[in-house]
Amino acid sequence: MSRTKVSLITAALALAGGIMAPATAQAAPEAVCGFWENHIGAYYEHCNSPTTILIRVDRAGGGVENDFCRLVSKRSTYLGTPADIDHAYYIKSGICPV
Repeated sequence: MSRTKVSLITAALALAGGIMAPATAQAAPEAVCGFWENHIGAYYEHCNSPTTILIRVDRAGGGVENDFCRLVSKRSTYLGTPADIDHAYYIKSGICPV
């Protein structure tokens, strides 16, 4: 059998195995560092040193006057609903720009 044919068969078997694998066999998702959201809320996950950091939270609509800063520690911090929060990010300087 040719090398190409063996590669195609191996790829097809791997694909079929992945499609037919039960959902419980899938690996758990890794922790997300930084800003993330789901259907329930918007969050900031602080993963690195130092233990407490300053983040800026950009709120949806209304311009920068609605944005705010917040100290977060090493955990997942709820920021608000996905409709209210556009983004959040670490402020390296430690000075709130809003």
